[in-house]
Amino acid sequence: MEQPPVSDAADWSKLPADVLTSVLCGLEFPDLFSSAAVCTSWRATARALRRLGRSYTRPQTPCLFHISAAGAELYSVTAGKSYRLPDLPDPPVADRYIWGSPHGWLATADARSELHLLNPATGDQIGLLPVATIEQVTPVLDDAGELSRFSAEQLYQKNLFAVIIHQ
Repeated sequence: MEQPPVSDAADWSKLPADVLTSVLCGLEFPDLFSSAAVCTSWRATARALRRLGRSYTRPQTPCLFHISAAGAELYSVTAGKSYRLPDLPDPPVADRYIWGSPHGWLATADARSELHLLNPATGDQIGLLPVATIEQVTPVLDDAGELSRFSAEQLYQKNLFAVIIHQ
C-alpha cells in the first residue's frame, strides 16, 4: 500500500478548537503534557485546559509527584517515565511538606506551617487560613525571637483537633 504524498497528509494543527478540546479532555495527564509537543496550537490548548482544570473529564491513573533537579515532576507508573511540570507558584514546592489528596490536589505545608492546596497539573494554589489564626494555637519563639514552632496543646487536651480537606 502506497503512502500518500506529504502534501495530502492531515494537518493536525488545523483541528477545530472544540474537536481538539474533546480529544485532549479524554487524555490522561502524562498524555496531555506530551500533547503540548505536537504544535503551537495544541500546546496553547493543552495549557489552557490545564489552567482551567478541564482535563478532569476522565478518571486519571495515579501518578507520583516528586521534586528532581529539573523541578517538579509527575512520574507515570503506566508510562514508566517522568513529565516535567510547568513552574509552580511560590513558596517553592521543594521547601514544603506534601500530603496527597484526591482529585489532583496536594495539601502542602511550608516551614512556617502555612497550609496550601496545590494542583500540580494546573499550577493553581489556594492558601488556607494561617495556622496562627486558630484560637487554640500559639506561636513558640526561639531565643532570638524567631518563630520556632506552633503549640496546639489546648487542642489536644480538649480533643478538638481536626483537619478536613474536602472538594
